[in-house]
Amino acid sequence: MAGVLHPGELAGLEALARADLGQHERAATGAEQAVLLHGNTFARNRALYTADVAIQHAVRDQPEPEAAAEAAGRVLAYLPEVRSDRLLQSLHNIESALQRHDRVPAVADWLEEYRTTASFS
Repeated sequence: MAGVLHPGELAGLEALARADLGQHERAATGAEQAVLLHGNTFARNRALYTADVAIQHAVRDQPEPEAAAEAAGRVLAYLPEVRSDRLLQSLHNIESALQRHDRVPAVADWLEEYRTTASFS
């Protein structure tokens, strides 16, 4: 059926809209739901929505840097399987969002891992 969206895509699109509206907590929850609804399919989409989770946790009104770093780590795990300019840009956006939380040990660890990984990309 042409034009029918996968439930994971619908959840992801809603999450992106909520992020645009500044509803970061709901956006993170929706992006997590999108990842779950995709199951083991569409690795690139799962990686991109996981990146959205990380960013939303980092920029929300009451940031959750540890949750952001955990999600960001899951994004890095996709790199051997998924290579796209959009994912690399998302990783750069995560790095930017996490910079203000660099004193949190989990964030500092992720930033170091990202910089090491990015230097080999």
